[in-house]
Amino acid sequence: MPSFVPLGIADYGGNKERGFVQFTYQVADNNAKELTMQIRDGSNVIYEEKITDADKLKQGEHIWKWDGFDSGGILDTAKLTQYENLNLYTIGVDNSNNYSRKKLDFSMRYDEVKWVDVKVDKNSKRIDVTLRVNLKDGGAKGVECYEKDIDPDPKLRVPMEVCPWDKIPEEALSYYGKSPIKSRSERFSFKELKKMALEGINKYWSRHSNNIGKGVNINGEFYELYVNSINETNPRLSLDDVPLIYNTNNPWSRSGNTGGSYDDNNFDDEFMGLLPDGLVQRISFNVGYIQYSDWKDLNESHSLYKLKGWQYYDENKEEQEFMYTSAHELGHEILQAFSNTINSWQHKGSSYYLPQDTKPVGKESFKEKYINIDYMKESKGENYPFDKNKEIDLMKYYNNDPYRYDYSRIMANEKDILGLLWLTKLEIK
Repeated sequence: MPSFVPLGIADYGGNKERGFVQFTYQVADNNAKELTMQIRDGSNVIYEEKITDADKLKQGEHIWKWDGFDSGGILDTAKLTQYENLNLYTIGVDNSNNYSRKKLDFSMRYDEVKWVDVKVDKNSKRIDVTLRVNLKDGGAKGVECYEKDIDPDPKLRVPMEVCPWDKIPEEALSYYGKSPIKSRSERFSFKELKKMALEGINKYWSRHSNNIGKGVNINGEFYELYVNSINETNPRLSLDDVPLIYNTNNPWSRSGNTGGSYDDNNFDDEFMGLLPDGLVQRISFNVGYIQYSDWKDLNESHSLYKLKGWQYYDENKEEQEFMYTSAHELGHEILQAFSNTINSWQHKGSSYYLPQDTKPVGKESFKEKYINIDYMKESKGENYPFDKNKEIDLMKYYNNDPYRYDYSRIMANEKDILGLLWLTKLEIK
């Protein structure tokens, strides 16, 4: 089936896509004096164009192209895919004022994914993207106590209440001077974490005049782009579901997103998708007392070694980090959908396929460094951009990065944004 991509955006490999729907029409018998081409939904006219060029009205076969925009200069894929009675309606008039009317029915449906819509206004040079995500409540970890029988005699029961914060050493409590979090406040409920996550996606996946990216260049024209993410629980219409977890009084809970299953001949993501929710695929809000699990590998003079790895994270100071992390993790499925699993998991060549925490410092293959699978031929390290005028790529890992990134410079880069728009590719039937 033929297809077209709004604005003709190229695919991941740089291959040019058709940015229009092409129709063939026949002028029979006599030359036409005028021809009106209408794109309609039933009898409602969406777009109309009058052809008066004599060369295009001569007897014979001709081609007419429609770029998907309506008469007001708007291309809206949500509307295009929801029209039930799309048709090309032609009205021809010959030199004797005889009329000929023809209708060709067709439909448009998403060809790649169903979780993103795009609305392009070519008059104001603005693009609005609707992204449907599926954020689930992963619950709270580290705030529930339980009873433990401390008497070894099975005939006797001596219960003792055990709480997650009991394992925090006195040295850490004294060093930070903070009390452990013993209950999850309403301010950081699932509802509020979901709100923060959506806000982070909107912030870091948008490129407009209010951030360092300013906009996105498409075919030599500059557009401002705004993303509006919404939570959609229907799995057929959303990104793969990801739980949001509130974590405290525990080891660090790493956020991760293996993405969905896409046709890129990679079975690792499918295997990961079989694992229970929250085991790998999760976005964690780590607050309060959190233990660095590798503290024993530190030098004995290191402060964290002396505190057995325990650190304190203030809830109020973790909001920006959580917003950034949400945008990054959910971005993995976007990368995976328009490129491939390897590109996504390697953070666009800035990390190893596995283990991802080890960042390459130069071109080096996974086979050479780890095992007999060469996933890393094109991967190379990249240093954190300390230049205040440079963007920080939302989807990359950096060497020499600071403890906190400069959140004002983080955003999805232009190629990833174009990939998101490419995913609105439409199939014509």
